[in-house]
Amino acid sequence: MSKVIKVTYGDNILSDLFESVTNIKRDIGSGWNNNTQAKKEGVDVITSSRGPRNISFDYLIKGTFFSEINANKQKLASYINSEDTLGLVFEDEPNKVWYALPDGEQSYEPESNKGTLTFLVPSGHAVSSFTNVLNLSNSGGANGTITPSTVDGSVTAVIKNKGTLPAWLRFKIKCSQENGYIGIASPTGAFEMGNIQEADGVVKPESEYLYDSKDDKSFTKFKDVAAGTVNPQNNWLATNGKLEFQTDGLRLKDKGTIGSNQGVAGGMKVMTLPADSNGHIGAVNFYSYFNLFAWATAFGQTGVLQVLFTDTNDKLIAGYGIIKGDLVGNKAMMKAWVGGNNPREIASRDFIANNGEGNGAGTMNNDQFNERNGSTDFEKKGANFGFYWKGSRLPAYVPELENVEISKVYLYIGQYPNSNKFVGNLSIRNISCRKDNVSVWRDVPNRYAANSETKINMGEGSVLVNGISSLTEMVNGSNFFMIPPGETTIVTTPSNWVNHPLEIEYSWEENYL
Repeated sequence: MSKVIKVTYGDNILSDLFESVTNIKRDIGSGWNNNTQAKKEGVDVITSSRGPRNISFDYLIKGTFFSEINANKQKLASYINSEDTLGLVFEDEPNKVWYALPDGEQSYEPESNKGTLTFLVPSGHAVSSFTNVLNLSNSGGANGTITPSTVDGSVTAVIKNKGTLPAWLRFKIKCSQENGYIGIASPTGAFEMGNIQEADGVVKPESEYLYDSKDDKSFTKFKDVAAGTVNPQNNWLATNGKLEFQTDGLRLKDKGTIGSNQGVAGGMKVMTLPADSNGHIGAVNFYSYFNLFAWATAFGQTGVLQVLFTDTNDKLIAGYGIIKGDLVGNKAMMKAWVGGNNPREIASRDFIANNGEGNGAGTMNNDQFNERNGSTDFEKKGANFGFYWKGSRLPAYVPELENVEISKVYLYIGQYPNSNKFVGNLSIRNISCRKDNVSVWRDVPNRYAANSETKINMGEGSVLVNGISSLTEMVNGSNFFMIPPGETTIVTTPSNWVNHPLEIEYSWEENYL
């Protein structure tokens, strides 16, 4: 028996249903559409575009008896029944994936059990089934060469695109020292983010990191609140429990007890912000990054988590929270609060407290506080507040708090006493605090801190800095570009005072006509 060429579509092996696969038609390139205008001699080409592509092949259905043949026909119909493009792969070209849809009437001849399958490839091209990666460890190999500079910190890469069409690049850039600017230049486009004029240290308003739990992994700078301390956001939340660093971050060790007019038992810690380089405590312009984990491992689990910012007198300025009071299901809420003359909740967003795996959660899927992510932040620019939620900041304007300084940070985790099931994973994994607009000469923390990671996805048009969506960092006029087939030289440049080379990993999939 001759071997049948393996053909897969999505997760299904079509060729398992066939006695033979023949007459595979993958013609040269796609169709081209030219829009022309007549002239005295010949024509002018107004536009030219590459169209979709058709792929077809003949098959002989497997089976000796009618029952076997009919069963395989039904399987084949279900295998190719898709409204979305799925990967079509042929064994003779295992490294190429054609993202295709079934197209037209699929022919079948009952007398011979033969037929023809036809697919439409909307993009007109195939994509590599593998990801090309170029970094320092494989520099000089098949994917290209990287040359870092210890003089200006720039990196020159010669990237080899072995496909027959342009490809989108992804960059993973690590700054080994503080940096304020990333510029990427190629023959096909230029991309800039940050501020090319940002200085390493000058006498002007700058930013200072006041605290980072990465340097205080057990949160020792946060102290248990004194007995009787009231929760700054809501005195309904008792505070005589105990928080402790466990495994991945700050968690609830002992929920404590509640008073007669309270409904949540929990523990609370507080830290007074360290003084800035001028010796001053408090920040009118303030930024805090924190990483939160909220995954209920069973329905009906409940809990409360808060990150609260107050003035020196413990009056609430703003707060960010996760509330899960659902005693039956798995719904939780992100909360944002402000203080001032009218303390209030300014935002509430529902989500399913899963681990970001989806499972029908749709737009409520927990892609914000799951095991793999958790990146969140809060900023105060005078009277303008911003609370991070799923790729952007929810704004609030509180004019009476414009010149009020954030001086303390409270961390709270609690449990509803009427529930015997606490959220399986509810923790504050890390937190950092930054004061902006400090008028003093210093070697300031720059826009991109040492060991920070920036991910630029040219194909998706996305920019992430330490997991936070940062498209606003892009400089006007920048564009997301592709690299053509063959070799392309790309130069990536940091701020002009950086002398430690950027650490860059490039990745891409190749495209084939």
